[in-house]
Amino acid sequence: MSKKLLFILSILIVGVILTTVSCKKKEEAAAPVNRERVYAVVTQKAAVAELQDSIEINGEVDVKTNVAIYPEIGGKLVSLAVEVGDRVQKGQVIATVDPSKPGYSYVMNPVKSTISGVVTQVISRVGTTLTTGTGIVTVGDIDNLIIHANIPERNVGELKKNLAADLFFPAYPDTAFKAHITWISPVVDPASRSKQIELTLDKKDSRINTGMFPKIKLYTTVYDGYIVVPDDAVVTRAGQDYVFVITGDIARRVPVRKLITIDNSTIIAEGLSVGDSIVVDGMDVLVDGSKVNQVER
Repeated sequence: MSKKLLFILSILIVGVILTTVSCKKKEEAAAPVNRERVYAVVTQKAAVAELQDSIEINGEVDVKTNVAIYPEIGGKLVSLAVEVGDRVQKGQVIATVDPSKPGYSYVMNPVKSTISGVVTQVISRVGTTLTTGTGIVTVGDIDNLIIHANIPERNVGELKKNLAADLFFPAYPDTAFKAHITWISPVVDPASRSKQIELTLDKKDSRINTGMFPKIKLYTTVYDGYIVVPDDAVVTRAGQDYVFVITGDIARRVPVRKLITIDNSTIIAEGLSVGDSIVVDGMDVLVDGSKVNQVER
């Protein structure tokens, strides 16, 4: 056999081999790959817990007893013996009024405090002409403080005496001062559509002064006997709320009915049972029937 014929035969054999390999690769590429996707999720057991709802409002610290002191007769205020912050006793002379008129001279009239307490406001200064209806100072009992607050009309159904509250003041942001409701107005203010309440501190504290404005967290309804899940565990699709429950290694989408969400925790009224393994992280990529690899929290 000539060298030329051997060369041509070799070329043909190589071509057949390359064609066979290429077709095999195409067949392998065209063949479907049976790979099932597995999702990593974090789960926890459904359990019953107690949650307490709350209302957050603003308030103002005031004295429980705050009385304006008036002169017994009109005239010019000629002396004032007290200033804001001064402590006075009932019957103590705090000012003097001169009732004299042109052409007439009268005895100076002393003005006495009608209660014991601390001067919280000076209403009139020396030189002011007073009537019997003009206040000179106000005296309050700063040892007994109250906190005024207004509750929106939509929340008045939750009000009752002795409800607990935490007070937070800008001056002491990391301290919660304990208080409770001691009075509830019997009427709703028609202008503000709110009802006024008064709270009293559980324990007197010298750091709290009249005129301060706390943020109030008033604790209202207690929910007990319900399954509680993290709010993020509830997925809403097409207007329906769902929670993914794991059975074996399969995620099942279970419809649920939410009752209320409080501080990132949701009460489930229907749909779950105690002990269900629910997905609390990774639920956004799941569909009903997804295969999962779960890590329990």
